[in-house]
Amino acid sequence: MNKKTRQQIDLLKILVKKEITLKYKRTYLGFLWSLLNPLLTALVLFIAFRIFMRFEMENYTLFLLAAIFPWSWFSASVTMSTNTLTGNIALIKKVLFPKHFLILATIIGQLVNLIFALPILLVFVYYYGKAPALNWLYGIPLLIVVQFIVTYGVALVISMVNAFFRDMEYIINVSVGMLFWMTPIIYLLEAVPEKYRVLLVINPVTYLIQSWRDIFLNNTINWHNISISLVTAVVVLLAGTFIFSRLNRRLDEVL
Repeated sequence: MNKKTRQQIDLLKILVKKEITLKYKRTYLGFLWSLLNPLLTALVLFIAFRIFMRFEMENYTLFLLAAIFPWSWFSASVTMSTNTLTGNIALIKKVLFPKHFLILATIIGQLVNLIFALPILLVFVYYYGKAPALNWLYGIPLLIVVQFIVTYGVALVISMVNAFFRDMEYIINVSVGMLFWMTPIIYLLEAVPEKYRVLLVINPVTYLIQSWRDIFLNNTINWHNISISLVTAVVVLLAGTFIFSRLNRRLDEVL
C-alpha cells in the first residue's frame, strides 16, 4: 500500500468518525438515538396498524423491525448525503481529496447504526421462538454490500445535483417519505393488488427489504430477490458514477 492510499484511508476514517460523533453531539442520549429512532417508528406503526386498525399478521413486531432498520440506513444515508457537498464547501476548497469520500463517510456512518441494531433484532428473533441460522453469516454481509452499492449510487446523484439545484434537498425529503410507503415495510408485497404492484417492483429497495425480511423471519436467502437487487444496484451505481464525474468538472463554479 503506497503513501497516497494510506493517507486517503486515514482521511476516510476521520470523515466517518466526524459523521458518527458530531451528529449527536450535546445530546443526552447521544448514539442511542440512532437505535431509538427506528424503534420508536416501529412502535408507532405497531400501535396504528396492529392495535387501532386490527392489522392481523403473525410476529408483526419482528416483521416491522426486520425492514425498518435496513430502511433507516438507506433513508438516513440518502437524506444526509444531499448536503454532503454543499455542507462542506470550506473543506472542499481548502483540501484536495476525492469528493466522493464525503458521501462514503455518510453512508458508512449510518451503516454503523445498522450494525449496532442487529443485536436488537436478534433479541426479537429469540423472543418469537426463532433462532439464527448459519446462512446469516454470509447472507447479512451480502445484503449489506448490495444495499451499500445502491445507496452509494443514489447518494452520488443527489449530492451532486443538489450542488447545482438547491431545491433538490426539499425534493429528496418528500421523495424519501413517499418511497417509505411505496416499499413493503408495513405490509406484504403480495397484499398489493397486481395492477399496482409494478410501482413497488421498480422501487430500488423493494427486493432488498424483502431479502432482509427473509433472513430474519424465515432464515432463508432468496437468491432471486438478491439477484434483482444486485443488478439494480450495479445499474444505479454506474449511473451515479457517470453523473457525479460529469458534473464534478463544474463543481467549483457553483460552490
